[in-house]
Amino acid sequence: MTVSLLRVNISWRINMRSRSLKYFLWGTVFSLSALIVWLHFFKEKASNVFMEGKALGVFYSISFEGDPRLEKSIDSLIHEIDLAVNLQLPNSEISRFNRFGSIDNASSHLENLIELSNFFHFLSGGAVSHTMLPLIRGWGREFSNQRQMTHEKVEELMRLCDIRNVEIGTSMIKSNQQGIMLDLNYLDKGYLIDLLTDFLLKKGVKNFHIEFGLDGVTYGLGKRKNSLNFLSNLPPEFQRQFSKKLNQNINNTAYSSSGNLNKFYVDAKGNKHSHLIDLRTGFPISNGILANHIISSRCVKADAIATICMILDLEESIYLINNDPELEGLIVYNLNGNLEVWTSSGFRYSKEK
Repeated sequence: MTVSLLRVNISWRINMRSRSLKYFLWGTVFSLSALIVWLHFFKEKASNVFMEGKALGVFYSISFEGDPRLEKSIDSLIHEIDLAVNLQLPNSEISRFNRFGSIDNASSHLENLIELSNFFHFLSGGAVSHTMLPLIRGWGREFSNQRQMTHEKVEELMRLCDIRNVEIGTSMIKSNQQGIMLDLNYLDKGYLIDLLTDFLLKKGVKNFHIEFGLDGVTYGLGKRKNSLNFLSNLPPEFQRQFSKKLNQNINNTAYSSSGNLNKFYVDAKGNKHSHLIDLRTGFPISNGILANHIISSRCVKADAIATICMILDLEESIYLINNDPELEGLIVYNLNGNLEVWTSSGFRYSKEK
């Protein structure tokens, strides 16, 4: 009897220890699982980075999935380009060139942008240039000096806009006469976006969205959306109409928009002219184009082409886009008082009402 009780007692203790061990193991597994889930959630949440600010005269936003420590390098790169070509900064390289006519130890960014501008100057047939600032300032803000801009005055200022007036030497950029000024506004934002894109891709970031003003790029799962910012330049009724029709999904692609509906001046005959100037004539344009949206693999190209296609006439713009396999575009224009839309073959646009 005593032996039997002893055996029962031992068996009971063994069972209790076995159950305790089992509960301990299950508890440990549950705790580790919960810890893994929490760490995964925390990691995912911490890796969604959002940045915003102002640079190159516009507001920007950047979002990406990656190491938050990359923010510092991104900030430095933005600041670097700002110090090179931002006309609103009095001590930027481009502002100092415009004051003194030359600059020593110029950054590679300023040189690169001038070279790129030379390319787009010839591509556009001379419609745009980085040397247009004397002509732009001659016309004044919102063309306030139009009465003083005689043909003789325009020709005088156009002589200052010749790209041959700017020479690039070893770490030095100089002008060959007084009055030469630089303005790279029509492609500087696209250039910066490309630099940021290359940086993020090099760091292994696959999902991101970058936007400076009306220029941007989207990669991976980063903020997939229709970029309809340029529609803000159109009347509300057309904004609603076209926002329903557009279905272009931008992904792994750069884009740029330009528009001039609310920026024009009225000449003595009552004709409306764009806020942009055609360097080929020296006068504001009047081609009926109201807005455009350009898509390309590189943002600097989209940025430049968006401006160029506001200056060229409709046929020239269509020819330029159709003859470059890297470009897709949408152009909104006024035809006899009616708003019309042209799109390239690869730009998905529904024309059904």
